Amino acid sequence: MAISTTSKNLKITNVTLPGKKGYWNVAIADGYIAEITTAIATSAETEILDGKGQLLIPGLVDAHIHLDKALLLDRYPAVEGTFSEALQKTLQAKQDYTIADIQTRARKIIESAIAFGTTAMRTHVEVDPILQLKSMEALLPLKSEYDWGITLQLAVFAQEGITNQPGTESLLRQAMQMGGDVIGSAPYVDPNPEKNIRLIFEIAQEYNCDVDFHLDFLDDDAPLLLPVVIEETLRHNWHDRVCLGHMTKLAGLTPAELASYIPSLQEAGIAILALPATDLYMMARQDTHNVRRGVAPIHRLAESGIKVGLATNNIKNLFTPFGDGDVLKICTLLAQVLQLGTHKHHQLCLEW
Repeated sequence: MAISTTSKNLKITNVTLPGKKGYWNVAIADGYIAEITTAIATSAETEILDGKGQLLIPGLVDAHIHLDKALLLDRYPAVEGTFSEALQKTLQAKQDYTIADIQTRARKIIESAIAFGTTAMRTHVEVDPILQLKSMEALLPLKSEYDWGITLQLAVFAQEGITNQPGTESLLRQAMQMGGDVIGSAPYVDPNPEKNIRLIFEIAQEYNCDVDFHLDFLDDDAPLLLPVVIEETLRHNWHDRVCLGHMTKLAGLTPAELASYIPSLQEAGIAILALPATDLYMMARQDTHNVRRGVAPIHRLAESGIKVGLATNNIKNLFTPFGDGDVLKICTLLAQVLQLGTHKHHQLCLEW
């Protein structure tokens, strides 16, 4: 049940709350929660909304999504369904992007997400020699256009690499100057991923912004890049300011190998985001039997106090040919994949 009201004073009655027993009443005054009790006095100016026993939760957060390449599947349907095809055809699609096109597709997803209860969203905004700053120019105005219903954060993002794409480093800085909130990249597509990571941290330090990498996503035999990110996080004193999306390679580690990274992740305060809709679809294509799930085991990390979460990533494109912007569906998917079936587990999934 989404709530919308023009009244300054609102009382929501008979709702259940996460982690609390019984039914509760929530008083809202001038747009802020004023009181949560079992009984709240009302006045003639108070609007009453009967929750009828439904669960009342805070607005949802979709912390990793790509608005600029959403809803491309009708133009570029999958033939092979592989990651390399998705990269190649999306790169081709970008040559035809216009500001109006990006905004049209982005508005559909934003409005759908708001209707599903999402009130905060971080979208990755691609910057490269083909797109230049087109995605930034398209998405930046949407922050204010939709601030009535959602807080939109722009993560300036190098999808195609940096060291192999002359001019990208300068474009990333220009995008940050335009109003980027976060900086990031996908180091695994760069021929020099270590330098890619170092460059992103340098830009983050210049603009005093958080870092968000797509990391350790491919299910090949390349070594983990996580140690490099941990090292740079500590070297730059960027504690609690780094988020890593995908991290599917963690699903292939033994319990002992996974545990070996816990202390340094704790020290650096790095957060891990699972993106199950994409990761399940893309991973383990070469497995002929006992197919790996390829979803970051965030439940194991959470047990050690690592900050974790889940997010949508892509919607109806070659990377993820499904989705509608409802992050609770992603939450349910994660619970199924990681076999989180208890009431306590479900509460954790909701928090994530």
